[in-house]
Amino acid sequence: MNSTRSQNPFLLVLLIVGLLGLLSFFQPELTIGGVELRPVRLLADVLRRDPNAVAALDAPPPNGPADSPSLADSVAVGPDSAAAAGPDSVRARRPTVANLGGLDSFLAALHQTKATGSPTRIAYFGDSMIEGDFVTGDLRNSLQTEFGGTGVGFVPINSVTADFRNTIYQSYSHNWREYNLVSKKVPEASPLGISGHAFLPRQLPDSSWVLFKGSQVFAPLRRFTEAHLFYGPGASQDEVLVTTDGHRVPHALPGTAAVNELVLKPGTPARAMRLAFATHDARPMYGVSFESPQGITLDNFSFRGNSGMSLTRIPVEQLAAFGNVLDYRLIILHYGVNVANARVKNYSFYERAMTRVVDRMQRAFPNASILIIGMSDKSSRINGEFVTDPSVPRLVAAQQRIASRNHAAFWNLFEAMGGENTMVSWVEDKPALANHDYTHVNFRGAHKIAELLYTYLMEQYAHPTPTRAQPSAAPAGPDSSTRAQARPAPTAPDSATR
Repeated sequence: MNSTRSQNPFLLVLLIVGLLGLLSFFQPELTIGGVELRPVRLLADVLRRDPNAVAALDAPPPNGPADSPSLADSVAVGPDSAAAAGPDSVRARRPTVANLGGLDSFLAALHQTKATGSPTRIAYFGDSMIEGDFVTGDLRNSLQTEFGGTGVGFVPINSVTADFRNTIYQSYSHNWREYNLVSKKVPEASPLGISGHAFLPRQLPDSSWVLFKGSQVFAPLRRFTEAHLFYGPGASQDEVLVTTDGHRVPHALPGTAAVNELVLKPGTPARAMRLAFATHDARPMYGVSFESPQGITLDNFSFRGNSGMSLTRIPVEQLAAFGNVLDYRLIILHYGVNVANARVKNYSFYERAMTRVVDRMQRAFPNASILIIGMSDKSSRINGEFVTDPSVPRLVAAQQRIASRNHAAFWNLFEAMGGENTMVSWVEDKPALANHDYTHVNFRGAHKIAELLYTYLMEQYAHPTPTRAQPSAAPAGPDSSTRAQARPAPTAPDSATR
């Protein structure tokens, strides 16, 4: 064997490592073809950064453009900043964006629910952060424990979360046709529903079906007391065959409104419910809500990859039609992880788009308070170390402005969970509260966020301001009657149609 040839690969690797090591120390600024290359930092994972480097990251750039806020000046800095903690502190500064008002209608409804048992309904819109009933499952359970109510709320006909959501178990036939927020074209005859989906069952002689089973994870979810099917207009001879624990009953699907409602009441609370559809034309189905006539109902409207801005694809007339049958008293908008981008310095485009979303919600659901939740912490790898992405405080500040300008409430989740670099600690905690993408929480982190949000809502509930309704106050006026009063009584023990 030629010993010289066998040493050549080793010498080549040693030469490359040496060159990279020199580049790590000299850190030249390289640009190739107009593209600036990142500095090489071969030892970044084994060398801790200088605390002064952390402070430098937060410092605003000298003479920077007005529309390019730095990590520090994107939001106000409070007295609990790293600087106030002393020169040896390396914990990054936390913003002190104030939580705003705007929960009056919701708080009045909660007090009424506590006093009389009347229903209060909540819509929680979000992205993958609430997928699979994360956050909303624990929040719903806390609210139902305190104020009463059963059921998981609105469930689309089918969902990408059906395989892992544990607050309800769902299966369905594979012959449904679906349109949603990311469909290139949605038929005018089948507009998207409130969840951002529309489902068309297979027409006769075939049929499409969906099966729901109760969950054991929380007591209020074990059986179905009431189920409400929401569907669009179609042929008067259309039917749905409903099977509850082996008891089969066919129901007509009348109604020519944009959104119709069939109320199903099993003779006894059911463990499972199967719906098989016999339709004569392309009739949209939107979902089934499992709820009770009293207490809290909380609907999870998650959509993976959604920025929130695409909610404008749901026609405002369609939202208003759902508003006629779903008397929401609180609408939560929880977005951000699909918008945050370190290269974006100005989120005015996002503010304009989300203002349109808030305006649509306010018009479609006039009795509802609007709560905007600022995005959670998200980490990016900078100089070999995971730190809060510089876009996060910028986006949180933009979300606060959206709330302030549109008379909505705002809850700063970024600050509530701990501020700068919290995501790093949540990933590294034992047991961990977040995944190794340094963006999404796991079920423990979701439970923690739900606890924080519930605490915030209960603080607002317990300490009403002079502008908020007191516990004894009931909603006034014809438009503020409760959902139970607004709905006609069922015409038969098994069902009622709206």
